[in-house]
Amino acid sequence: MNARRWAPRQYLPTIGLTAVLAFLVLVPLGFLLVSSLRPGGMPWSPGFTLANYMAVYADPALPRMIKNTLIFVAGSVALGLLFGGTLAWLVERTDMPARRLVRALVILPMATPPLLLAIAWIMLLSPRTGFFNEVLQKALGLSGPVFDIYSMAGMIFVEAVAVVPTTFLILAPAFRNMDPALEEAAAASGAGPARILWKVFLPLMAPALISAAVFISVAGFVVFDIPGTIGMPVRIFVLSSQIYYWGNDTPSGLPLYGQISALAAVFLVVLLALGLLYQRATRRMTRFAVIGGKGYRPRPFRLGRWRIAALAFAGLYFALAVLAPLAVLLWTSLMPYLTGFSTEAMKLATLANHAAVFENRRIGTAALNTLIVAACAATAVTALAALISWVVVRSRAAGRRLVDLLAFVPISIPGIIIGVALIYVYLTLSFLPVYGTIWILVVAYATVYLSYGTRSLNAVLIQLHAELEEAGAASGAAWWRVFRRITLALALPGLVAVWIWVAAHAGRELSSALILQGRDNVVLSTLLWDFWSAGQPNRAAAVGVWLIVALGVMVGAWQMLQRRER
Repeated sequence: MNARRWAPRQYLPTIGLTAVLAFLVLVPLGFLLVSSLRPGGMPWSPGFTLANYMAVYADPALPRMIKNTLIFVAGSVALGLLFGGTLAWLVERTDMPARRLVRALVILPMATPPLLLAIAWIMLLSPRTGFFNEVLQKALGLSGPVFDIYSMAGMIFVEAVAVVPTTFLILAPAFRNMDPALEEAAAASGAGPARILWKVFLPLMAPALISAAVFISVAGFVVFDIPGTIGMPVRIFVLSSQIYYWGNDTPSGLPLYGQISALAAVFLVVLLALGLLYQRATRRMTRFAVIGGKGYRPRPFRLGRWRIAALAFAGLYFALAVLAPLAVLLWTSLMPYLTGFSTEAMKLATLANHAAVFENRRIGTAALNTLIVAACAATAVTALAALISWVVVRSRAAGRRLVDLLAFVPISIPGIIIGVALIYVYLTLSFLPVYGTIWILVVAYATVYLSYGTRSLNAVLIQLHAELEEAGAASGAAWWRVFRRITLALALPGLVAVWIWVAAHAGRELSSALILQGRDNVVLSTLLWDFWSAGQPNRAAAVGVWLIVALGVMVGAWQMLQRRER
């Protein structure tokens, strides 16, 4: 009798969380699938058809779009791993000078939204007005530009610069925890550097490298900011920019929602497969623990005369990711119109664009909306992720693996597809007055960033011993009181770090915000896009500078909390 009375309770946590996650993740994807089969492209349209799939996959332009997407992703992965992996190795495994400073500087570019990074590099490498092109043309006496940012190579370069901090964060712990004694033992047995690299180093690093490569691949498939800013003006379309084009810039002026859904439905299968591969790779990383007991002593590789060159390499990345973009944005924000660097132009410097940031009511509204959306999304993600992680890691509730899987799925869904799917959901469920408000952005961001929150807090709870919670339960405290007074208190630094990370990224998110943009829910990222698209780069640069400052403070706070956790 007692067992019967208590049996249903073990399902309550997972039933509740599964219902919430199903509404956030499965319901939008279900609406997307139904819409792809409707003649009118909307969930409530009558009838079913495969015409949308025929229109998409019989389009002669599709192979080129797929080719562009694959080239963009492959190039970004290769270059991102090269920069991020090299920096992680230099910081964690060598005696490079100022390693602690370099570690902080590598993470700092996360404060620069990809949209602003793309805009900055357009100003630096534009064929007509790019600063670097002008300098090289004058210095070398050339009649034409040296670089053209409006190209596939330009897109890959900017995306690679943007993903280096994430790559570094994935690879650095693996480098830090690998005992160099294994390589030394191989060298003592007569193995050369190439054989050590192939037989020892790469096998040990394989899970981390695969994890980083898959994560960057997913990011390359879903990112819109850089392909939209650099590729779309010269009609280089990838998956994300093609979806945006069909939703906003078609010749007829009408969104092609049916074709968007059909394209998204098939690509989501690929992205979900990549997401599951990433999950498997991160799980396998725990099987490659190579830290010994008392004998483990991390010994840095001595660079010798290459120490300064290594530091220069780190400085080069920081210059490409932060100094050059921020300098050109600051310069542009001080100019009344777009002009190159020169002593004559310095006479034109004005704070009018910056004054407009604080005087323009539209900018003020966008800033307030951004603050509310970022804070609410971060709070929702942190609270929901804390409950999910407790159920997955601490409880023995039936169905917790399903909860973990559902919480992981959003990592593979592009923000631009989440935006389209939420349009279907909240136009259909009109009794929920969310469409066109800032709250639909909160739902979108909470869905997009939930995977990060659960992965991070899972790791935090795994590292916390359960003895205190068990003692609290043994003393008669209810699970909610144990969770609130003990678990949350112990995990507080991790919770705050997740909140800051989500808030910072929500403040710069563009793709889903652009799709869901309405008159009353403009945020700073969409306002930046509007300024840039409308030919107001100086106004966009002024807003961007202040946004980078705000995000920089948040990223700095996040780094400090991460160091405290270690």
